[in-house]
Amino acid sequence: MDEVLTIGLLHLDVQHGKPEENRSALLSLAERAAFSGAQVILAPELAVSGYGFDSIAEAAPFAETLAGETLSALGRLAHHHGVYIGVGMAERDPATHILYNSACIVGPDGLLAAHHRKVASERRWACPGSPGTWNLFDTPWGRMGVLICSDAYYSLLPRSLARQGVDLLLIPANWPATGIDPRKVWRARALENGMGVVACNRTGLDRRMDCRTGPSYAVTATGTVLLDAVSESTTIWLVDYPLEGGRIPCRHRESLMAERRPGDFAAICLDVNGLEDFAGLWGLPEAGELNIRCVVPESQDHNTLVPLQSVNTDDDVPPTLFVFPRHASPVPIHALESFVRNRNRAIIASVDGLDGSASPYALVSPSGKTVLVPGSAFATGDFGPARIALVGSRLLRHPELAVALSKQGCDLLVAETERLDEDSRLLLGAKCLERAAVVAAAPDGAAIFEPPMGHAPWKETTLYGPGECAGRIHTGSWRSKRFQDRVDMGVLLRR
Repeated sequence: MDEVLTIGLLHLDVQHGKPEENRSALLSLAERAAFSGAQVILAPELAVSGYGFDSIAEAAPFAETLAGETLSALGRLAHHHGVYIGVGMAERDPATHILYNSACIVGPDGLLAAHHRKVASERRWACPGSPGTWNLFDTPWGRMGVLICSDAYYSLLPRSLARQGVDLLLIPANWPATGIDPRKVWRARALENGMGVVACNRTGLDRRMDCRTGPSYAVTATGTVLLDAVSESTTIWLVDYPLEGGRIPCRHRESLMAERRPGDFAAICLDVNGLEDFAGLWGLPEAGELNIRCVVPESQDHNTLVPLQSVNTDDDVPPTLFVFPRHASPVPIHALESFVRNRNRAIIASVDGLDGSASPYALVSPSGKTVLVPGSAFATGDFGPARIALVGSRLLRHPELAVALSKQGCDLLVAETERLDEDSRLLLGAKCLERAAVVAAAPDGAAIFEPPMGHAPWKETTLYGPGECAGRIHTGSWRSKRFQDRVDMGVLLRR
């Protein structure tokens, strides 16, 4: 076998409500991609119907069954060329007439190889898909999986596929370049799961969206970007995905999956969506503003207390949380207790003077201390208006832990991390999509990530190198929480 897998992306200018025109273009492009050497071909989300429908009645004329004209024609083409072809389409269940936003893969035998119904579906007309659908399939190059567009926004959906051995995730998309950048989401899902991600976006003007600058994207399991491209007109892109011994590499996924500790995140199965008294359920402190000041010393041997000597003793309104790197010089516990005593402030730093030989990471506040014991996944404590979790950064790489802590009321996740390179910043930033702010300080910088409102990008306050970065959050901004729970929890929690 060749040492690359050639994937053709059909970056199509989809015409809204013109299925015959779109189907003709789709078949022509798929054939061209096959003639150009593509072994796997992927089209956008809702590539036949277009995207924007206001009701079931409006979408129904453009929906097809799995035995309809589009898949029948693509099946013949796939069989003729010996390729896999994936397409997004509006599906009608023939038994119930329920409509779905679906993605289908036909194989070289011309038959349906995989079928996924979008979970994060369009509220006006589409029924959400169910967990455990037939959305993974085996190929000569390895196991592949399928999600649709914003499904990838919800971390547990890609993770459930990685848990089932998927090494390449295919994503038909209809994701315009407004709001959160889809490339950040797709890259984060690749890195945190150790699997490649290939997303075929669309171009053109839909009924309500301008997709002319929407990117198609391909990235390996280790973060190497193979494609990052936009086009205002229909385009075919060919991606050469690297293989090892004729197979999609799987060692990064296997290594990450071996690190998982399901006992640490059993709370992902809890149903806390839309609770009016979420704070009351968990006994959270009253929501309010919190100042965060991340301080990175000039060197690890630098006295951690030196930057604090100039702190005004009267300026802790609202409450102020100081965050130092885990690997900065440890501070005697009595010195930290003296700094916060009778003040509206707390500090997170490495602490000396506790039982044991190690200098653990700890939250020290006027009401006491919370210690992240070496080897433990997290420790939680309250300060001011926030419930704070100290988290080992390697474990926070896994999305389940962020979801579990957020579901249990944590407002702020503080990562114990050795470094903050660009990939680490991206992975930590993506965790704030789970409706909790994320803070990290390391010897090479610091960052504060705040959950987005709606489809907006998450907010980043960043520092590179020594110095200070500061932000002010309001914990009430994300205590109304919603999670995507249409996931097979058994797959995620199985030991």
